[in-house]
Amino acid sequence: MADSLHALAGIAGLLGLAWLMGENRRAVPWRAVVVGVVLQVLLAFLFLKISFFREAFLKLNDALIVLERATQAGTSLVFGYLGGGKPPFEVSDPASSFILAFRALPIVLVMSALSALLFYWRVLPAMVRALSWALEKLMGVGGVVGLSAAANVFVGMVEAPLFVRPYLARVSRGELFAIMAGGMASIAGTVLFLYGSILRPVLPDAVAHLLIASILSAPAALAISFVIVPPGQATGGQEVRIESEASSSMDALTQGTLQGAQLLLNIVAMLVVFVALVALANFIIAPYTLQGILGWALAPLAGCAAFPGARRRPPARCSAPRPSSTSWSLTSICPACPTCRSAAAR
Repeated sequence: MADSLHALAGIAGLLGLAWLMGENRRAVPWRAVVVGVVLQVLLAFLFLKISFFREAFLKLNDALIVLERATQAGTSLVFGYLGGGKPPFEVSDPASSFILAFRALPIVLVMSALSALLFYWRVLPAMVRALSWALEKLMGVGGVVGLSAAANVFVGMVEAPLFVRPYLARVSRGELFAIMAGGMASIAGTVLFLYGSILRPVLPDAVAHLLIASILSAPAALAISFVIVPPGQATGGQEVRIESEASSSMDALTQGTLQGAQLLLNIVAMLVVFVALVALANFIIAPYTLQGILGWALAPLAGCAAFPGARRRPPARCSAPRPSSTSWSLTSICPACPTCRSAAAR
């Protein structure tokens, strides 16, 4: 009961904070906001409490294991023992032989290729259309906003706006803000399985949790964005079309692989730079750390999000600096850090 009251107070607190930052408080479409919050609660109950849906999401963790093994077959061929192949020597510490760039990150390539193939086969467009239709009917958003918010559930914040690029010139300021908020709130499908593979040692059902969170974030992001910047008159979007630029299945796989390679390179570069900058900041402000300062500063928001008190702040002795970014963030758990492992186990 206490946790439920805490969650309700947190929802009210976050909406109140958004209202205080709003640029036109009198024009807030409260019906759409309430519908967004209620829809989020109903979806959470459906996915977490109804056994059929819960088991369906949990099956995704089995899919992750298969995907990891398939990816390791490719990395072992290309990178040898660095990519998970049999080492030519006796390994005394298996954990130290895990190299992120060769073992975990290549799953982005496979997911990007599969996403492009499913998009060409019209599987992803059908799923996006269904969720977009639901958001349009229930929350009264325009077709452009609904389509972008739905696409963000399955693809990244870079790819989703491309679906509605021809129509962006006609959207209002509030609708553009909603499109941006939806991208920031969701998890890119290309890295969702990557997150799951990294978190699986401490959270076996990570993929199911992440996908449910990504779906719930669609109505939540729209509700928050409507409070901060009201959308005004909704832009119609019934004529919005979703089509693949690929000419065949092989062409889709090729394009998806090339896009994944660019994303993989961006992830590696951003990781190096942001971890270096965090470490540099920690050297400058020693004996304090940037993680600790941000942990204390953001503790009230974590409290509004109904996190238990012990999880609102980062471990004081965690030695692994972690960047804070939307497309790649490990701000909650570092699998290589024993302190973070024990914190996650709690």
